[in-house]
Amino acid sequence: MANVIENKHEILLYSRSENIVADINENRRNSIYYPHKTLSKKIKATNDIARIENAAIVFLCIPSYAVLDFVQKAPISPNSLIINGAKGFGKGTKLIFQTIEEILPNKIVSLKGPSFASELIYEMPTSFTLASKDQNDLQTIGDLFRKNIITLDYSDNVLGIELMSIVKNVYAIIVGIVDAMYNSANVRFMVFTKAIKEIKTILEAFGCSSDLLFQYAGIGDFGLTSLNDLSRNRTLGLLIGKGFLNAELENSITLEGLKALDQILLLLSSKSAIEIPLMLSLKKLLNSEITAKEFVNGMV
Repeated sequence: MANVIENKHEILLYSRSENIVADINENRRNSIYYPHKTLSKKIKATNDIARIENAAIVFLCIPSYAVLDFVQKAPISPNSLIINGAKGFGKGTKLIFQTIEEILPNKIVSLKGPSFASELIYEMPTSFTLASKDQNDLQTIGDLFRKNIITLDYSDNVLGIELMSIVKNVYAIIVGIVDAMYNSANVRFMVFTKAIKEIKTILEAFGCSSDLLFQYAGIGDFGLTSLNDLSRNRTLGLLIGKGFLNAELENSITLEGLKALDQILLLLSSKSAIEIPLMLSLKKLLNSEITAKEFVNGMV
């Protein structure tokens, strides 16, 4: 993300690793992850967390499980504009952005969209949705990026954009399972369409317009996550569908998927009469109440 920000800005990356910091500052590389990519001259790195308090804009692009701990410890100025790239749950059934809002007084902008880091770092054209209640924030953030690489659309519905970023991972697992069992384009897009209908149902249950599906963080991100083998959630589905993973094996990946699904279903339980048969069937499968074959047969 830092590498596609306009060079007129001063960009500082924080890392806990002294080796990574030295590599970026001395060689303009992050050799552990992208050894062949030279980074922008404007990018500098630090392992001094105190320097974050001078930032006008803070991008939170770290793993979801670490975000809340980070924002509680980091000396973020209340005047900093925060861009949340993490997705998932914070405390209980509250989303990460909602929990950050409870911790910090700062304004928070959501950044979501169909983007693999392994392509973005090599400057492949990439799209995102920016969501904020303040339209001025959206313009400020939009002006940061290199226009020949980053394409943006905008929304004032932060909740809807964040919801889609979570539930699309569940449906990507489902599409992966179905693909593993059938390897059929006809079946794949039948289930893909059913999943979109369920996402629409979820959005509307929370008072969000289904038009959000047509933004980059909607069908674009769901398509990327569910149909591309670089996706971890699709890969998890493929492994389950091939019989390599199941809840009885207590595989950490499977259990993580089950935990996320439980949180989503708990969140949705507050909405009466919401019809989400695909998601409920996945719950039964991960609980070993039905077989993968029974799960897939129930999709068609």
